[in-house]
Order: sequence, then structure tokens, then C-alpha cells
Amino acid sequence: MVRIFLTPAPDLMPSGLHTLSYTQYTVKIKDRSDAFLGFLTAKQRQNWLYLTATGAGLTQVEHRPGRLPRITQSDWHAADHVLEHPDALVSWVSSHCQPGPLYLILGEPFYQLMLVDVPEVPPEEIDSALRLKAADLISYDLDEATIDTLVLPQEAYRGRLRMAFIIAAMKTPLTRWALALARQGLKLQLIDVDQLQLRNLALKAKHSAQAGLLHLSSDQCRLVLVYNDEMVLSRQFDIGIDNLSAINSQSDSLALEGQDDIQLDSLVLELRRSFDYYESQLGLGQVNEMHLLGWPGDARLAEALKTKLGLRVEMIQVEDHLDLADTEAGVPVWQLPMLGSLFRESNP
Repeated sequence: MVRIFLTPAPDLMPSGLHTLSYTQYTVKIKDRSDAFLGFLTAKQRQNWLYLTATGAGLTQVEHRPGRLPRITQSDWHAADHVLEHPDALVSWVSSHCQPGPLYLILGEPFYQLMLVDVPEVPPEEIDSALRLKAADLISYDLDEATIDTLVLPQEAYRGRLRMAFIIAAMKTPLTRWALALARQGLKLQLIDVDQLQLRNLALKAKHSAQAGLLHLSSDQCRLVLVYNDEMVLSRQFDIGIDNLSAINSQSDSLALEGQDDIQLDSLVLELRRSFDYYESQLGLGQVNEMHLLGWPGDARLAEALKTKLGLRVEMIQVEDHLDLADTEAGVPVWQLPMLGSLFRESNP
């Protein structure tokens, strides 16, 4: 999991951390191990700030031993260009933030996540080689980028060419956010990205090693495929709830006609292509199950996909994973992509 820590630059840092120096701040990108996780306390509260293309959301979650994580507060502030203008939002964040650590989740417009081949270089040179590869994939200068790499274990590709995810974000806006929050007395503990939170939720919901999660929003959807405890594929399709909403008005979800049937078949085609890539190109076997997140209707879409794809399809019931007793209207739509972050029981 990518963890970009923003803290006042220390004299010494733990081993195993990569560092990128900013003015007054050092960005430390933690490796995949959890060796530096803190211990779970009797009751732990966290604040999660989620930046998206349409605004910012702030979620407070409380962890209690032996019980589900509890969402204690959710606030939303609609705004444009939230990443570029932190000064316009930090007062709002400060006024809604509760005692406890503050973490930042970046929405998809604000980073790139790319699956690439790992160059055939000595292990100690992999990070540098992937960073050079990133220079050809991003639209801004490499010196202006914060880069993290997640090299997938070899068993995830069964002897085929080794793969890695490159996560890239622009450095300057992140530094501005850290400094703006610091001026409000808020210490930003880490920065993560929402596609990896979908992965966390997929891992939480799955019953088998080969599984997927399909997150539906109004005009698009994102498929995340996992193998054991790794995300191995993430794809976005331009088919969303608005295209499929007529399913809820059908008496029989398997008897759709006309334009509605075309949209559903288009989604099925994209899913099949992804499953075929997973099975034949990655060599990981058949996807056995898929969970739906964000679908506002009943189970008819899940039943239709189950019939057309020939695999287990279920809707994620958020209340099975989170205590929503303090939320009057359930989980808001904006909060769904970052729900996977709320299962962290320890300070990252």
C-alpha cells in the first residue's frame, strides 16, 4: 500500500523508508511491510480527508477492539480544483477535524496508477529503473513528481514477466497541502490513493483467491481484480449507474431490451475482456467472484451479471464491515471509494 508520510524533516529516519526532500518537509514513502505500524490502543480515532474532482470529504472513524470500525462523522464540501487551492479549504477541514491523526486520500484525477513490466535489473536498481520508466508515462517533469512503486510478488504472475504498479502524483500541490494544514495546527500523517482503498475493500469482501470488485458511479465504473492479497489489475469503463438504471424498473432483469440491453452487454463485454486477461495473460486462473459497490438498486443487476458471466456476483453490504449506528442516512456516495481505508486499526 502506498503510504506517503509528510512530517517535519527529522535528523534520522527508520531504515526501509525512501525519502524525497521538500522545503521544510520530507516525504517518506514507506515500503509494503507493516513493520512500522503502531500498536492498537483501546480506542483509536482517525480523520480521513478525501480530495475528489467535485469536492472534499472528511470522515472520522473509531476503532474498538473486537468490534467493527465505527464512522462517527461525515462531512462534505463541494468545490472545484481542491488539490490546487488548499488555503480555500483548510479552515473547513480544521473546523470539522476531531482529535486524532489526519490522513489524506487522493481521488483519481490527482494521481496516476500504472501497471508496468519490471525491467531486468538487479533488485537494488528496480526502484530507480521504474522511476525512469515513469518519466515516459507521466505528463509532467519527473522532478515535479512524487513516485512510489509497488512491485508485485513473483507468485502473482506464475513465472511470467514480473509486474509492478507505479503511482505518480505532482509534488508541489501535496507540499502545499501539508504546509497549509500545518499552519492550522494539523499534522498530515500520510497520503494514499483511492484505487488502493478499493483494493482493501475487495480483499475484505472476497471469499476466494481470485476475486474482483466493481465500483459503480453515475457515469463510469472501475473494476479491481485481486489475486490472494494483491491487486493485479485495475480498469475503468465509461458505463455507469445512469446507463444501467432502467434495470431497476424491469420486471425481469434478464429480459432487458433495446438500449438498456446494449449498455449491459457492453459492460459484460468489458468485464469478460478483463477476466480473460487475468486468466490467459497473467496466468492467474478464473475469477470466481465479483462484488458490486455503489449500485443503488436491488439485486437484479447482480443476478443479471451472474447469469451472463457465469460467476458469483454479490452486492457489498457496507453495514457488514462498518458500524453505521451514528450515520443517519448511511454511507454517502462520495465516501464509497475510500471505505477501504477505514479498516486500518493502527496508525500507519
